[in-house]
Amino acid sequence: MSISVRGKKLHVASAGGSMDGHVNGTKGRLYSVYKGNRYAVTRWKMAKFASAGMTKFAYVDWKLNKRFYNGEWLCIEFNKANGTPCAKIHR
Repeated sequence: MSISVRGKKLHVASAGGSMDGHVNGTKGRLYSVYKGNRYAVTRWKMAKFASAGMTKFAYVDWKLNKRFYNGEWLCIEFNKANGTPCAKIHR
């Protein structure tokens, strides 16, 4: 699994993530963690499937155009995989 965050300083223009494999019913969502509290950023979204050579993966993307606090963590989770990769938002 991986997360990709695009933006400048504390402003996040878009974010997304991917996981290995094509599994029907795969959904992903973003959440943030700030000062030990977890906040939902997006709702569950159905993943799209893609292939690159022999590698198959599922991915989701969002256009957020949202400002986050300095030191806030932006994380992604998938309903069909364990683990939640995160990226730290900083100046």
